[in-house]
Parts: sequence; structure tokens; C-alpha cells
Amino acid sequence: MKSRQGYKGYVIEARSCDRKDGRFSAEYSVEEHDASGVTERHFYLSTAFSTQESAIEAAIQAGGQKIDLVCKRTSVVVNG
Repeated sequence: MKSRQGYKGYVIEARSCDRKDGRFSAEYSVEEHDASGVTERHFYLSTAFSTQESAIEAAIQAGGQKIDLVCKRTSVVVNG
């Protein structure tokens, strides 16, 4: 299962995969689109989920948190 969602100018693509134990794993990528093209970074969640939907939801939330962290690190403060 896959889901794509825009967030603060980025695109989060969340994916879930079946595990042998009947649970689901989750991974996501964060895409940054700019004039030079697309930069994509991949991440994996270590937690196992009971449903595909909960895995996708967790991956989207983790992607948003990753974007928020990057935005805070790259913001510039200019004094008057």
C-alpha cells in the first residue's frame, strides 16, 4: 500500500509492506522539488504495525516530523 501527501512544500510518500508474522512494516521518503530537480531521501520505521493503515499513518506522521526538523535547522534569523 502506498500514499503520497504534500507537506510544507515537500512530498511524503509512505509505504507499508507485509511481514511474515502477519504485521506490517512502514517506510517513507521525503521529496524536495526545486529548479535543479528532485531530491529524495528514504527512511524506515522500526516498529511493526497491526494494519496497513496504521503503518501508512505512522509513516506520514514521521515524514512530517522529519520535515519540521529540517525546516527548523535551515531557517535563518535576521536582525533588523
